[in-house]
Amino acid sequence: MINPLSLDLSQNLYGNEVLKLLLSVVVGCILGLEREVRGKSAGFRTLALICFGASVFTICSYLLGVESNRDRIAANIITGVGFLGAGVIFRNNSSVSGITTAASIWIASALGMLIGIGEYLLTGVALVMSLFILYALDFIQLWIDDRFQHRNYTLLFRGEDQSVLVTGELSKLQLKCRYTKTLRTDSQIRFQGTISGRETNLKEFNDWLLKQSFIYSVEW
Repeated sequence: MINPLSLDLSQNLYGNEVLKLLLSVVVGCILGLEREVRGKSAGFRTLALICFGASVFTICSYLLGVESNRDRIAANIITGVGFLGAGVIFRNNSSVSGITTAASIWIASALGMLIGIGEYLLTGVALVMSLFILYALDFIQLWIDDRFQHRNYTLLFRGEDQSVLVTGELSKLQLKCRYTKTLRTDSQIRFQGTISGRETNLKEFNDWLLKQSFIYSVEW
C-alpha cells in the first residue's frame, strides 16, 4: 500500500529547483534586512547566503541520496550553522552580545531547508513569525527594559558613612537596592549595591549622586 504522505513529499521535492534557489535568496534578504538596519555583523548578504546555501544543500541531499536516506546532507546543515552562529556571539565583561544575530542565522538556515523541500506555505508562515519576533517583540523588550533596569553601583564616601542618605533618596525615587555591601578602607567608606527600577528614575538618581559633596567617587 502506497503512503499518500510520501507521494506529496515527492511531489514537493522534485522539480522547480531554480525557483527554490531564487526564493531562498529573496527570503534570506527579507530576514537579513532587519539585521542590516541595526548594523549587526551578520546582515543582508550574510543571511541571504545562509538561506541560499541551506536550500542548495537540501536540494543536493535529496538529488544525491536514495529515498530512504534523503536527509544525509541536510542533517549536517544544522552542525555547520552552529559554527557560524557561535562566531557572532561575543562576551564583553558581564554582558553577552550577538545572540539574536546567531538565532537569525539559525532560522535563516531553517527557512532555506523548508524552501529546499518545497514547503512554501510553511516558509511563508515561519518568515512572518520571525519578522514579528524581530520587529514587534523588540518594542515590548524595550518597554520591559525601561521599567526593570538593573545596575551595579559603587560609591566612595568622604569621611563618615552616608548610606542612610543614599537609601532615603532611593526610596523617594521608588528604586530598589539589593545585595548591598559596605567596606571601609583607611579613611574612606565604599558602598556597593545593585539598584533596579525605571530608567528615568535611575537617571534622576545619577544626577543626584553627582551633586552630592559627601561622595568622593561614583561608578555604575
